[in-house]
Amino acid sequence: MATQLEIALELAEEIKKINQQEDNRIPSSDSFLKDMIAFFSRDMHEIRQVLEMLREAKYIFIIKIVLPEQSKSARDQDQGVDAYIYADLRIVNELKGFAEKKLEKAYEATYYKRKSPFQITRELFPKIKEHNNTPLGRFINIAVMLEEYQRVLTAAPNDYDDNRRRNVLSELLERNGTPVAVARDIPDYEITSLGGGGGSPLGFKRAADAVASNEVAFNPKSPWSRLTSKFSVEFLVRIHLRKYEFDTVRKLILGGKLVSFDDLKYVRDSVQTMENHVHLDPILQNFTEEMTELRRLAQKKMNILKGITNSGSIQN
Repeated sequence: MATQLEIALELAEEIKKINQQEDNRIPSSDSFLKDMIAFFSRDMHEIRQVLEMLREAKYIFIIKIVLPEQSKSARDQDQGVDAYIYADLRIVNELKGFAEKKLEKAYEATYYKRKSPFQITRELFPKIKEHNNTPLGRFINIAVMLEEYQRVLTAAPNDYDDNRRRNVLSELLERNGTPVAVARDIPDYEITSLGGGGGSPLGFKRAADAVASNEVAFNPKSPWSRLTSKFSVEFLVRIHLRKYEFDTVRKLILGGKLVSFDDLKYVRDSVQTMENHVHLDPILQNFTEEMTELRRLAQKKMNILKGITNSGSIQN
């Protein structure tokens, strides 16, 4: 089961990815929370709690786009609808243009006339409650707040530095009960010395020889081993694949970082799934060759571990 830190980092990454899509770029709590609850097998309260910590750590902004309706019962209190924005100036700039176009269309659909985003917000923001829980009201709130976030990110860029955010997040997690060793100082890493030494190709060695060779090369003090002591390999691979970093995963395999049959199978199956859904992701269409190469490499290494040579015979 994923740790709270893993959930936090993946939630931030998922929001960032959605913010960079062609359309439907602003996830909202009325649908996003349901997806994340199902994905992580956690309850609504815990997902909201993690999102709030991401907001405090300045990974994301949270915009209240639908005001809650008052209820006599505290138990059934409506929380309204939130929108989630990854705290990055380039992303915020792009989303502002996206939101303003949506705002213009919503205004025209409501009033059958056209106005600029500035004119619309100046006219309607003072009476925003009249448009609560409408497409127009949602995009008024989003457009106004994105303009504010532009100013914040420009005025205090150091507050949104990744190292600072990571440290703040670790402190929040520690306060919430996550162990210090897991939460603090997650290192960035580079893939180095991946070419390996001389000798025969792995494809002509016995499976036992291949595994032994990789075990000798494994350095427990390397950045990768420190990462895998804190996060599952599946989580780290999933993050790379979501960022379209197929070459990084390929180097991890070639460098002996991903050596177990289960890890290689996870890479192969994940890439196969992405290949089957390439028509749904315009960006992914640019990486068809990289995906094919990575899938074949993972399969080749799996065959080696099963004792299958390039000729298809079984090694003794």
